Amino acid sequence: MSGMIATEFDEKANAGLPGPLPEGEYIVWQGAPQAGPLARHALKTRWIAGYFGVLLAWLVVTGIYYERAMDDIVISLAIVGAAGGAILGMARWYAWGVARTTVYTITTRRIVMKFGIALPKAFNLPYAEIEAVDVRERGGGLGDIALRFKPDVRLAWLIFWPHVRGLRMARTEPQLVCIQDVGEVADLLARQLHAHVARTHDVEQVLEGKPDDDAVVPFPQAAE
Repeated sequence: MSGMIATEFDEKANAGLPGPLPEGEYIVWQGAPQAGPLARHALKTRWIAGYFGVLLAWLVVTGIYYERAMDDIVISLAIVGAAGGAILGMARWYAWGVARTTVYTITTRRIVMKFGIALPKAFNLPYAEIEAVDVRERGGGLGDIALRFKPDVRLAWLIFWPHVRGLRMARTEPQLVCIQDVGEVADLLARQLHAHVARTHDVEQVLEGKPDDDAVVPFPQAAE
């Protein structure tokens, strides 16, 4: 399994991965976003519902103030309410589709993010390119894990959305969004990242002829 992006693959044959893992690499965790929290936090369905709620209240207040016929007010409310319901329904359907077609994979060497409702893609995100991580807990065991990459790694924000952190378009941070047991997953990922740093450090020491068994190289954490 090589390359940063795989656009055509048999996901059923390899458990959501773009291909078989190299010898010596194995899966340590797989998961997916939760549809309900994804709709609320990534697609902002609460904000959408609030907007239409305010708009409905405004129609009632202005209708009474300007003494509009009750039938006109009811029709306006029905049209706006139907529009709001349709938009919320589409957002929730999209969140369900994203949750159903997404697979996050943590291996001993990389993170693989497979997503896409119509055109599935898989992104190989090797530990060697990760500069820092940030964990956000949302309560109830749910949360997000954001990945900050080295400055020379260029990723397209729009391609990763909604699996992305905020509006950081200049330096896109892919994100494992709305996953269960985020604390446990973050600890597991931290162990894999530390293991990668240790392996890299050991190799560098051997190449330089300076083995150091007591050296500890911590993995950097992203600033809040």
